[in-house]
Amino acid sequence: MKGFSLITGLLLTGVIAHAQSDSLRVVKAKWTNKKLAKGVYWKSTRIENNELFNANQEINVIEVAPGNKKVQLHIVHSDSLEKTSQLGQHAHALAAINGSFFKMRGPDPDYRPDLKGVPKLERSKLDHNRSEVYLREHDSLIAPNMVGKKPVRQRHNQGSIAINGSDFFIIAGDSLNLQSENSIKASDVLSTGPLMLMNGVELPIPNDKFCSDRHPRTAMGEKADGTVVFLVVDGRAKEAAGFSIPELQKLMKWLGCRDAINLDGGGSTTMYVKGQPDEGVVNYPSDNKKWDHAGEREVANAIVIIKN
Repeated sequence: MKGFSLITGLLLTGVIAHAQSDSLRVVKAKWTNKKLAKGVYWKSTRIENNELFNANQEINVIEVAPGNKKVQLHIVHSDSLEKTSQLGQHAHALAAINGSFFKMRGPDPDYRPDLKGVPKLERSKLDHNRSEVYLREHDSLIAPNMVGKKPVRQRHNQGSIAINGSDFFIIAGDSLNLQSENSIKASDVLSTGPLMLMNGVELPIPNDKFCSDRHPRTAMGEKADGTVVFLVVDGRAKEAAGFSIPELQKLMKWLGCRDAINLDGGGSTTMYVKGQPDEGVVNYPSDNKKWDHAGEREVANAIVIIKN
């Protein structure tokens, strides 16, 4: 019994030491920083030699300072699917990331979270742009959460991001009311998931392929001081393996987030920054299966940063 306890203790010590090494690698990474506007900063890093979660990684982050009245955040959509860079350009945005989950035109390669175990859903006449989640833009309801015969929240609408100008919130969904987003007091609301952090606590993550496999990921978070964090991590390439949701959860915490939520990922993952080469695409979208900036997927919605 003592031998078993000793082995268990050594294994636990190794796991803790490895996690500490990963967190230090993120904190001490060589970040490239660029100011986009007052209180808005874009930074990126490439981690090589399999030094983060035993893999190469490519990370892009945009941070918006708390109480920044020089910019506004908005959720934007198109009645037809468009690239994140196009949605950003049409909104005259400083920057944009892809938003939440949507129904693709063809087969979906990304283990989307509602492909298995979800009852057949009734589409809403309001759902113009293939959104699979609640979407409110500029106080107008674009799409409600889809409701089946046995209403239950799935991980893709486990929580919501809510935006009022420069104010940003991450809100847990009501498990008993699939349309509780209607009561959120904000001009822009988008449901998504899974939730990863709330009030600094790491939340339980479903044990399935969508969460456990590594993919490109998009996420948003908020620090304790109110700083809003936009994140994309690339994947599906030797240059960047991508993240599982538990790994993404840890990364958001290491970046200082108190609250954090996952957005649509895989081939949808894109970050746009105005004025940058390659139509403003600064990460390496994977939909063309090449390590370049040309692999954007058309998406249903995006979150943008607009200068006042």
